[in-house]
Amino acid sequence: MIPTVRPYLSRLKATINRYTVFLLFLLGYTEILQQRGGLPALLPAWRFEIPLLLYLYFLLNQLLRKSHLQPLLAAAPLFLFYAVFDVYYIMFGRMLRITEITELPEMLQVLSPLALTLIGALIALPLLAFLASLEFRPRRATAVIASLPLLVLFLTVELAPAFFMTAFQKTQQEIVLYSDTASARNNGRLGMMLYNEAKRKSYHEKIAGHRMAPATLVDFDNVIAGLKEQQKKRNIHLIVLESFLDPGLLKGAMFSRNPAHPAFHKLLGKKGGFSISPVFAGGTAQAEFEVLCGAPALREFSGIEFDVFTGSKAPCLPNILSLAGYETTATNSYKPDFFNSTNAYTGIGFDKMYYPREFAAGYDTYFSAGDVTDEDYMFDGVLFSQNLEFITRRIKENPTLPIFNYVIGMYGHTPHDLNLSKRPMVIKMLGNFQDEGLEKAANQYYYRTEAIAAYVKGLIAADPKSLIILVSDHLPSLSGGQTYKDLNYLGGSVDATFRNRIYIIENGRPVRQNTIHHYDIPRIILNYATRGKYCQEHDCNFTTNDTLVAKNASRDDYLDIMSQAMDAASAIRMIGAKTQCVQ
Repeated sequence: MIPTVRPYLSRLKATINRYTVFLLFLLGYTEILQQRGGLPALLPAWRFEIPLLLYLYFLLNQLLRKSHLQPLLAAAPLFLFYAVFDVYYIMFGRMLRITEITELPEMLQVLSPLALTLIGALIALPLLAFLASLEFRPRRATAVIASLPLLVLFLTVELAPAFFMTAFQKTQQEIVLYSDTASARNNGRLGMMLYNEAKRKSYHEKIAGHRMAPATLVDFDNVIAGLKEQQKKRNIHLIVLESFLDPGLLKGAMFSRNPAHPAFHKLLGKKGGFSISPVFAGGTAQAEFEVLCGAPALREFSGIEFDVFTGSKAPCLPNILSLAGYETTATNSYKPDFFNSTNAYTGIGFDKMYYPREFAAGYDTYFSAGDVTDEDYMFDGVLFSQNLEFITRRIKENPTLPIFNYVIGMYGHTPHDLNLSKRPMVIKMLGNFQDEGLEKAANQYYYRTEAIAAYVKGLIAADPKSLIILVSDHLPSLSGGQTYKDLNYLGGSVDATFRNRIYIIENGRPVRQNTIHHYDIPRIILNYATRGKYCQEHDCNFTTNDTLVAKNASRDDYLDIMSQAMDAASAIRMIGAKTQCVQ
């Protein structure tokens, strides 16, 4: 009897050890990463996440040949998956969703070859070892049976998302609507990824029948009428600056000189305000969505709202201005296909779109990226000088046609490289804290602020009665959010990394604005364009409190925009077919 039982006890002991070690490793890993700025630890998510991980580990073990490395190889994909979640969160300040996986190739385009090689090796080598150890025949039936629960789970999420959401909400811990991080702490990474995917699918079904409220349509027409009645319409210049970090806000960092150029410091140095971006360290299109459409980027239909725009007209700021008689132009310093920008810009309401001729064969354009040797991205000064020349000429040729001049740069993107023959290092980091990326960013800031000062002065000279807004899309990643905490950026709080510099110049004079969100910018523009009438009729008491009530109030605007932007077959009533690509 004993000889018969002993092998089973031995096998049971080995199995328990394998799963115990796997679980303890993940618990330890997530606890350590939490202390390093990663997502919350795994332990609180015991209702769904831990059982799911143990089941997936069991399933992967069934797929592999028996060997001493089997436990390690089976754990590799799951560990990599968790690591991707944490790296993504550390770098971009938000939790990865299934829809964002499709956007990773676009994000990878901006990485250096060395970084791409390292990432590829770290991911590919463990996965190749896993694939090489697959056992296809002997236990095929066992593996098929074992995979059925996983198949049922995926089918439920995709085919019955409302049922999955209801079941998840009833059986799991609290889902914090305003915080992916808090929800991940309660329910785990995988659990919240599945829940967010079910929510996205559910919203896709619901939005098909969404209609803008009659009162909203009336208000839309009234805003356009208020713009049309202005006897002399004033021009608007909105410039979005890539990763525009003010190093002076890093109180724990010391530099050999003021990183701001003297001309910038004299013109705008004491007039800078703050605008809260929806993203940190990446996802520029999310910031664009907010500053152009006036609604929070809630990611209910895609990780990047722009990616589901079809070209159908949406009730965004450029469309409002276009219908009110403005010429709306978008100048983008990068590639036309990046984050679906051509479809997005068309739907948002730009009459004309311009890209560097190096990236836009067949497009009509007025500017070139120029020499990007050692920097990869077009320098702000080169972009601004060409836009200034274009705008100055345009105003002289047609002074009575108002223009909305939207410009978005790319210079300042990680890894902050400089062409040292053109822009030598003039700033050194002092003290014990040394960061090569930050030192480069500080030097870029010096040259960028010099270019901004020259550009703003030129715009004021060419167009003195106009509105100029310069805003950073998001902060650069540097070495992750922990760097900002260590260097005491705006007090080092968690939400500080979403606060970005904004500068507003009205009729040639810089003005200071209280802290706002990016999605408040369209209201500031409409109020200026209507000479104060817009805020007399609408709520312009901007708040920085991301309360559930505030988000729900803005969600109606979000659904109005997305319902039209995603529907190429039926444009909304009040927006005609005026917008066209310049090709």
